[in-house]
Amino acid sequence: MEQAQQPARRAYAFAWSEHRNPEREQATLRIWMGAAVLLAYGIYAWLRPSHDASMVTRIVALYVSYGAVTLLIVRRMRSPSVTRLTMTTIADQTLLGLALAAGGAIGLPLIWVMFWFLIGSGCRYGKRTLAVSCATALVIVVALGIWQPWWNANIPAAIGLGLSVLGASVYLSVLVDRLGSANRDLARQASTDPLTGLSNRYALEQIVDRAMSAPEADGDSATALLLIDLDGFKEVNDTYGHAVGDMLLQAFAQSLGKRMRKTDTIARLGGDEFVVLAHQVRDPAAVLAMADSIHSVLAAITSVQERPVSVSASIGACLLSSATAAHQSGMTAVLRAADRAMYRAKSLGEGKTVLAETRDFETN
Repeated sequence: MEQAQQPARRAYAFAWSEHRNPEREQATLRIWMGAAVLLAYGIYAWLRPSHDASMVTRIVALYVSYGAVTLLIVRRMRSPSVTRLTMTTIADQTLLGLALAAGGAIGLPLIWVMFWFLIGSGCRYGKRTLAVSCATALVIVVALGIWQPWWNANIPAAIGLGLSVLGASVYLSVLVDRLGSANRDLARQASTDPLTGLSNRYALEQIVDRAMSAPEADGDSATALLLIDLDGFKEVNDTYGHAVGDMLLQAFAQSLGKRMRKTDTIARLGGDEFVVLAHQVRDPAAVLAMADSIHSVLAAITSVQERPVSVSASIGACLLSSATAAHQSGMTAVLRAADRAMYRAKSLGEGKTVLAETRDFETN
């Protein structure tokens, strides 16, 4: 039989979720890392007071305050903003540039922060934000070389810093590409049934949740979930073995994929249970017509590896709008209703379809 699927984590180039908010992480780091630098420069300014040390300390204090403000803003926002992200990326490098300009030689220990910003931008948000951070840093380096006395007197150092920023950004861009490709592969594995190549339960849950929160869930063009249980599959397994049973599942999945619309989602829950999530269905009659197509797919499968098979399906169908009307949400409630309808279909004999009723959404 098929091997168990290995768990994998989804990764996002620009990810806001219930459990992870990159902008909040970055804003928190601004405060803690900025506070550490502020403490270091505060001690230095106290031990060796100078105008430059005092100016750098004030600018770092301004950066910590800026970090606190961004954290408050991000906590109040429930969605990402490309404009906000671009502005904060530019502000990070700009405030650092002000500290380097104000401190001259005293500000040199802060050069590492420029690369810290580059790494944070690339790893958290991807190549676009990395490019913004890199461009801002290069503008700052050029400005320092032209107008800041220490950097103007040490042009080779400014050129070296600029080339280092450019080289680090190019290398980070390559790494981000490779990481993005690896993450997409992991995400695909995490959302794909390994035997049939269809979506798995995890992926289906995400799609159902999005469909139920979409405006069409309450409209005339609704979404339906059809739960398919294969009748006769156990007999195929018992008679010919699991290898033939797996090939039967693969043949059904392939034929179903050809018959359904490209806008529909086909998933395997496990064993011989499949789901079709049909979007933009007009009414229950359209759902039943789609169920008839599924029955036709199975009727056409009469042999596997030259071994005769006879498999049909019991289908329980549920409109997502019915779940909303019953004040139920999420895939668990929809699957429960479809499952109850499917068992009623099974009791009627092979190859039957039953639509879920209001009572199917009751939890008891």
